[in-house]
Amino acid sequence: MNLRSGPAHVAGKLNLGQKPPIDGSATPTPETHPSSANGNGVLSEEEQLAFTAQLRKEVVEKYRPIYRASTSPIRVMARMVAEAQGNARKAGISPDIIAREIINRTIGDVNVRTITEKIDGVDYSTIGEELGIILPGESIAGRVSEGLVHHELNRREEDIERRLLNDYGWDMRIYDVFGVGNPYLREKLAARFQKEWGIPTDANQTFLSVGALDALNKAILSFGYHLKKKYGNPITFAFPAPGFAVVNWQAEMAGVKLMLLKTTEESGFKLTYAQMKQALADDPDLRLLYFTVSNNPTAFSYSPQEISEVYRAIEEDGRELAVLADLAYMGTGDAEDDKARMVALNTPFALDRTLFINSLSKVFTLTGDRCGWVSLQNAGWADFMRAAWNNTTAGLPAEWQLRFTAYVEMFDERPEIQDKIKSLYYLRREHFRNQLTELNAERNLFEDIGLDDHTTIYNWSKLKPGEDALSLFEQTGISGVSGNAFGYSEQYIRFSVGFIPIA
Repeated sequence: MNLRSGPAHVAGKLNLGQKPPIDGSATPTPETHPSSANGNGVLSEEEQLAFTAQLRKEVVEKYRPIYRASTSPIRVMARMVAEAQGNARKAGISPDIIAREIINRTIGDVNVRTITEKIDGVDYSTIGEELGIILPGESIAGRVSEGLVHHELNRREEDIERRLLNDYGWDMRIYDVFGVGNPYLREKLAARFQKEWGIPTDANQTFLSVGALDALNKAILSFGYHLKKKYGNPITFAFPAPGFAVVNWQAEMAGVKLMLLKTTEESGFKLTYAQMKQALADDPDLRLLYFTVSNNPTAFSYSPQEISEVYRAIEEDGRELAVLADLAYMGTGDAEDDKARMVALNTPFALDRTLFINSLSKVFTLTGDRCGWVSLQNAGWADFMRAAWNNTTAGLPAEWQLRFTAYVEMFDERPEIQDKIKSLYYLRREHFRNQLTELNAERNLFEDIGLDDHTTIYNWSKLKPGEDALSLFEQTGISGVSGNAFGYSEQYIRFSVGFIPIA
């Protein structure tokens, strides 16, 4: 099937490919069947489609037991797809058929080097150059880049290092005693966070990390140790499912007990006041809550009222409890809606109980660059977190800090970059949803094609009974990630919408 065809508004039937032979006969391969319809020794399109379908069947059979046993099913699925693509290339299958018949929607962060869209007068292929990722002389979307922003970022790095030496007395090339990062970058991030969301913070209570995942890991380690020592018992970490389940592994490695809070379709897969009250009543050691404001995998976001209700349950209970508010996808949706959500977190009680986990990976497609940070108001928590940061980081790389300081300077000056990326996410979300709807009209594989709150870079859909992520890939070539990778049912599946361009 072709999920790379034109924009969603363009009529046209998807190429659904060809199913494997129903008589169980072997699919032709270049070695066993060198003849073709045109008689020149090259497989016809029909033979290539049949061969690719057989490849999908074979890799699914190979990987199903591995997938079931894995602690990282997302990466297993991605490896399976990569193997199928590699085998198809070795067999001489045309790149066009591979792209149509083996479609990787497992890990969906945007690769700016493959952006090709030019829609409604906007050229999105320039995003990589506007971010300074594209190198001078690199060919992008049919043009040779001058690398102007790349050069500018390098110049800014040198200026920033001189400023740190002259104005702050901060030498990036010696040991960072507290391991929390240079003061100028922390000032810039604190100011940016406060300007964007209206939440008061400062550099002294801003902690740099190598991405949001690193920030979550350090926070879980810090609070697991501190609160166990303070209250005498190992603490419990509450995880609303479906959610980003890597943090569960982090919690268990930190010796923290795990509590799974399974949300429902009726609540939009979001934690409710009643659930939070019950969880607190069930476990007196519950002291950490993972709270994704805009959710991976569901692409649903909490409303201001829903946020307030969760915090009301915590406030009524009265115990010391830290909320790890994951904001990785805040800024990928409607700006006014995101601001309203953050207003609900800007109350004296919420500020005293929340660690705001931030990332530049998703909002600015800087996944490989890995920059995150934690903002918080609770001064007592900040004190013991400094020791934890020092003991787990012992200093952050100088060049890495300089690059991100340059990035943040540039993003403050050029807000149109974020707006352009957000618009690209919106287009790709809508396009893919329409394609799934068209596919389902022919194949009847889905019980529900997921809606969302126009946030994140995912689609969360519900398969028909008897189908799962592997059977879907075998039949259609579309790879997603089963809901059980997120602590939920395998009848659900998450697709990433960010990676594959709209042709």
